[in-house]
Amino acid sequence: MHKINSRTAAFLTGAASSAVALLLAATPAAAQEAPSASSDVYEPPVIVVTAQRREESLQDVPVAISAVSEQTLERQNVDDVEDYFALVPNVSFQSNGSRDRKDLSIRGISNLLNPYADVRQGTYGFYIDEFNVAPGTSNPQLADLQRIEVLRGPQGTYFGRNSVGGAINIVTNKPVNEFEGEIGLGYSSFDTWEGHGVLNVPVVDDLLAVRAVGQFATSDGNIENINPIGGGNDSEYYNGRIQARLTPTDRLTWDFTYSYSDETNGMRAGVPTGYLTNTWRSVYYGASGDGTTDRTEITDPDGVGFYPENDDQVNFNREQEVGSEYQFVSTRAQYDFDTISVVGILGHIESDLFNYGDVDGGSPDFFYEDLLLSRESTSGELRVQSLGAQVFEWSVGVTAGKDEGSNDQSTYHGADSPLCDSCEGLEVTGADSESESEYWAVFGQATYNFSDTFSAMVGGRYSYEKTSNVSQTRSNEVITGTNDREASFKDFSPKFTLTYTPQDDLLVYATVSRGFKSGGTQTSGSEQLSDEFDPETLWNYEVGTKFELFDRRLRFDVTAFYMDWTDVQRNIRFQFIDPDTGLLRGVSGVANAASAESYGLELSFDANITPQFILSGQAGYNHAEFVDYPNALIDGGELDLSGEPLPNAPKWTLSAQAQYFVPLSDSYEGYVRGEYKYRDEILSNDYAYRYDYYPFISPSYNTVNLRIGVEGQATRLEAYVENLFDEEYFPNVYTKAFYSGAQVEPSVRRWGVRASYKF
Repeated sequence: MHKINSRTAAFLTGAASSAVALLLAATPAAAQEAPSASSDVYEPPVIVVTAQRREESLQDVPVAISAVSEQTLERQNVDDVEDYFALVPNVSFQSNGSRDRKDLSIRGISNLLNPYADVRQGTYGFYIDEFNVAPGTSNPQLADLQRIEVLRGPQGTYFGRNSVGGAINIVTNKPVNEFEGEIGLGYSSFDTWEGHGVLNVPVVDDLLAVRAVGQFATSDGNIENINPIGGGNDSEYYNGRIQARLTPTDRLTWDFTYSYSDETNGMRAGVPTGYLTNTWRSVYYGASGDGTTDRTEITDPDGVGFYPENDDQVNFNREQEVGSEYQFVSTRAQYDFDTISVVGILGHIESDLFNYGDVDGGSPDFFYEDLLLSRESTSGELRVQSLGAQVFEWSVGVTAGKDEGSNDQSTYHGADSPLCDSCEGLEVTGADSESESEYWAVFGQATYNFSDTFSAMVGGRYSYEKTSNVSQTRSNEVITGTNDREASFKDFSPKFTLTYTPQDDLLVYATVSRGFKSGGTQTSGSEQLSDEFDPETLWNYEVGTKFELFDRRLRFDVTAFYMDWTDVQRNIRFQFIDPDTGLLRGVSGVANAASAESYGLELSFDANITPQFILSGQAGYNHAEFVDYPNALIDGGELDLSGEPLPNAPKWTLSAQAQYFVPLSDSYEGYVRGEYKYRDEILSNDYAYRYDYYPFISPSYNTVNLRIGVEGQATRLEAYVENLFDEEYFPNVYTKAFYSGAQVEPSVRRWGVRASYKF
């Protein structure tokens, strides 16, 4: 087992001491008599989760988990991943210009690989009803959900491959044996319309029920293209899901799901900053240096200027179209015997991601691109597990799958190309590739309950994965690299947990677990990179406590962790002018950083102050850095990143939510809800190591949302303002061939109204 160094030991000792102090303070209060009760005393709901592949109370699960209930999803108007990440400590996200292009970070552990790789290798699992959708999407539809669970730390035993940093588990509302449904409509800033519908039909009483969900959102967007071609970041988003549940006996439940999603945007949602990497300073302006020169001396404002003075205009001479489309089918069957349950899951997902049109980001016709990335994945799982509370509880299973992807990308010279006269339409750079990954694993977990208060859990997963790639890269129609390689990897990742429950409302646990992400082959030949890259592994050491006070009116969840990350996989991607040929060349691949670490604290609480007043909060502290990485390639140069922070790893994340209800009649009540979020500054991407200033380092920000509404058993009407005080911020910077500098997604203040009716 991986050894714990002295700094780790000191940190965990201090964290454990803090947890013990909290417990000593909490235990007497937990044992106090409840306030005088009456028949109408408010009873906070029990939060049920399936983090261990069985339904359990959140209070009883020795896992660092945040569960967002259906009620909270509705009250906070959760539409995508950044909305529910606002309810979880030590998480962050980066956006790359559209809804389904989010890079997520949990405890500072994020995907440092190319988001446009043929086969998507993440650092977290993303599951919908136990089917892994991560190969096809990072931001699936969120309509008609029962809850969302965000599990922090490696979850290899149950959530499988690539869940190094954690897992996101989405549980949908299933078909029921009743006729019911819901319709909803909303309008908000930038002429944004959205709506959804749900219809549940019991086709055959107590045997077959079907549930259908549809959702749409259209918007003019907040950014205008002032060029005569017009347009902007207008968007259309449609998705739907249909599910069938078959229950031929009390013991068998069989679910079938089909889901479809389609997103199209007029352009990436960014505006120029004026800051350029060395490559594009050289290509567009013949300039060299470190990029610190005053941006107005070098970069062309191009009729729109730079952020923050300009937060809503671009000047593109060609149209853009950016978007994605995915669909999946899945089935899950469960048969319950007297003492055991057998579960089978099988699914297939297909996705297309595309970029077409202007790529230089300016009014001159320098470059344009065509990019089509197609992926598909088939996976299945068979699991057998014990039922009910027993002295010995266990689960064993096998899983297997295959991921495939192909990438067809070309950048072309425009009429004003700075690299070539009279070569409009010829390819500047190109890359075609096909990749495949086949994998299988066996896993198991067993818990022995020594007594009502003490238990020990041992789990593990043995994995095998084989990857292959065939690819070609080109520069000005000259082949610059070819690849036809394959590699295989295997791993065993264990997990150990001790749990102490001295009373029903108090739990203490300690966990040691290992995460694993397979290695692979490069997608092109390069002198700077080896033919293969190694797997990355992560050891997680964690202590935590969960306790409830005052008849469950007050809940706390406190966790301390240390994560030791080895052979961290990092994307290497930059372009340069070849001094021998004068051609624009590119380097793209994966390298391994020697090691990194992440340690910190997490706190969540829910307080039902009165039946009318609810208060929740989340706080996270996270220190994440490279420990040993002396030879990192950044924009063509070699840097020592040892001791530098990891990208997309804010040191502090804070959030709070408060809601107050006022009875209006026997059937309706009004409410006011306030939401607060703080995210510390982050390094947006690897360029921040070479250009360690704004905008490559994204500053910290605060946001406040306000919602006012009326709701009854069937109806709900709400008015809201998001980013109430019009805080000026951007979550991150992203870089392409931008003539006017790297781009940022500017924040906006958004107001709107929503109404829904259930029947």
